[in-house]
Amino acid sequence: MSDLLVSMRPRQWTKNLLLFAGLIFAAKFTDLASVVAAFAAFTAFCLGSSAGYLVNDVVDREADAKHPEKRDRPIASGRFSAGHALISALALAAAGLVLITLFHPIGYLWLAVYFVNQAFYIFVARRAAILDVFIIAFGFVIRAVAGAAVLDVRISPWLLFCTLMLALFLGFAKRKHELELGTGSRESLGGYSPQLVDHLMVICAAATVLSYGVYAIESRTAWQHPLLGLTIPFPLFGVFRYLQLVYVKNRGGDPDRALLRDPWLAGTVLLWILVSLYAMSGEERALYFFD
Repeated sequence: MSDLLVSMRPRQWTKNLLLFAGLIFAAKFTDLASVVAAFAAFTAFCLGSSAGYLVNDVVDREADAKHPEKRDRPIASGRFSAGHALISALALAAAGLVLITLFHPIGYLWLAVYFVNQAFYIFVARRAAILDVFIIAFGFVIRAVAGAAVLDVRISPWLLFCTLMLALFLGFAKRKHELELGTGSRESLGGYSPQLVDHLMVICAAATVLSYGVYAIESRTAWQHPLLGLTIPFPLFGVFRYLQLVYVKNRGGDPDRALLRDPWLAGTVLLWILVSLYAMSGEERALYFFD
């Protein structure tokens, strides 16, 4: 059981916190039914993402066995059999689909889309440089859309674009770390160079903070909740801090671990959430008028 739990990678469930974005930015966090639906979607995606990790580890078990940081994983080391891993993945995926359907039928569709995206990555995209990171980033966009869909709210295109660019930024930072390890365990690494990854990271970092700034100032949500502009410094600082972790401390290989263990990042995210809740809890009022 312990090997199954480790292979499910519960530490990476932090990625699914993105499903709560709709709850915050649609100001639904005081509605009990919406909160329950969001938590159900979060749990369903945790189960679904763990199913994907199990399948990915089965497919990658030979390459992972050669990797200095991944060779001790239960499946790569042989402690947890591939057959048991696949059966567990099927059970987790089914449980996730059932759970999310109980709270909102549309959630079933988006979790299914997420599974298709995962499968495309595992069997096709992970071999192609740049495409591999894009497909991973699309998984984050799907999470954001699903979180809004189960609440029957629309999500700003600017927020979706910001989500995509942030996910690309973190993905390319991880590829940079893997290049520096020099293991060659990932097939797509042959299509990257340190210089290319550096340029891609700079583009994505800039696009992330700019798109979030536009969302927090010029989106429909921002017009109704002008205090949302107060949240802008936190994503800006978070991106800068992560760049510092990548280039100064060589800790860009695992965003989930950095989020949990780096007090500056963890504190920034917590403050961003608190200020966002405060900004969205105020009385709606429009600052812009049209003829």
